[in-house]
Amino acid sequence: MQARAICVAICLTALLVLTGQLTGAAADFFDLFNPSESSEGYFTVRDRQDRSVVLRTARILHQGDRYIDEENRHFRVVEIDGQTAWAEQIVDENALMDLPGLLFPAGAPAAQTDQEKRPRVGVYHTHGAESYVPSDGTDTIDQGGGILEVGDSFTRALEEKGFTVNHIREPHTPHDAGAYQRSRRTAEELLMEGDQLIFDLHRDAVPPEEYEGTVEGEEVTRILLVVGQQNQNADNNRDFALTLKQIADERHPGLVKGILGAQGNYNQDLTPRAILLEVGAHRNDRDNAERAVALFADVVDRYAAGSGKAAVPPAQSARTNRLSLGSVLKAILVLAAVLFLYLLLSTGSWEELKSKVGSFFEREFADLRALGRRGDREEDGD
Repeated sequence: MQARAICVAICLTALLVLTGQLTGAAADFFDLFNPSESSEGYFTVRDRQDRSVVLRTARILHQGDRYIDEENRHFRVVEIDGQTAWAEQIVDENALMDLPGLLFPAGAPAAQTDQEKRPRVGVYHTHGAESYVPSDGTDTIDQGGGILEVGDSFTRALEEKGFTVNHIREPHTPHDAGAYQRSRRTAEELLMEGDQLIFDLHRDAVPPEEYEGTVEGEEVTRILLVVGQQNQNADNNRDFALTLKQIADERHPGLVKGILGAQGNYNQDLTPRAILLEVGAHRNDRDNAERAVALFADVVDRYAAGSGKAAVPPAQSARTNRLSLGSVLKAILVLAAVLFLYLLLSTGSWEELKSKVGSFFEREFADLRALGRRGDREEDGD
């Protein structure tokens, strides 16, 4: 009986996860057992071919995670060895990334839009205690760290460009596995108020040189875009990140250091245009981070001008449909596997399972044959 109950639970969970319906309290429950950041050091991604360092991040990495670097090289993590993630470069982008065309090509003229057509922007901080040691004196301030000041700078820069911005400065402390559960309510609040582009601002915890950079003669911290891969909006949010990076590469080369596709949800199941931003690391200067988000506001402005009103573009809508179909097919396969396991446990052995399945189909087909013969006799009688 216990085995059957376990099978049923696995079955329901698999269906909810794979069809993108495991949200809210259920998603929060599972997130508690899957922390997204390392509490001890950071991960180093190395190219398996030449052993060079590709990325350092405090986000917990898993086999299958992907990274697009500043030069638009695509990597997939193939092995985790302690705090080292070995990655292989993906050569065939179309086959392995399955990415659609971007929303508009590089260099395309920006459409003229007025303020009413601009998408509303929501800004929040799941880890609002994060700070910058050189500027704030510590890496964590429970009542609200330096990352909130970076959010203020991002908000001001967007507002100067005509955006309506909703910046929620709630720190969602403590910085633990339940932070995304608490910040989820904030993200839902932003969406309920009509915000269409959602940015969750963080800072990383790696050596400062990982994010140090110079853009147009100014010292800045570079920005890492993070996309959660475990929700039904993953592909749409990746497309959003790719477009933002394309614009940044064109207008402010070097500002965006890359795009990390990591396991996790990051509340990005709520909308197809949500991105987590890592703005520098704890030992970078906060002033450099504030300059970085001011430049990134220009990237968002260019995105809004190019994509027009904040309806999901047709290419993204089609992508969502394909994703949903794929999720359903995956769910069917998982359900079939769980059903097989359930039957095996119920019967007690493989031989008994074959016998009972054979008897079932023999009986059902016998009933169908009998029904067919009865129908033939009725037709002959007519």
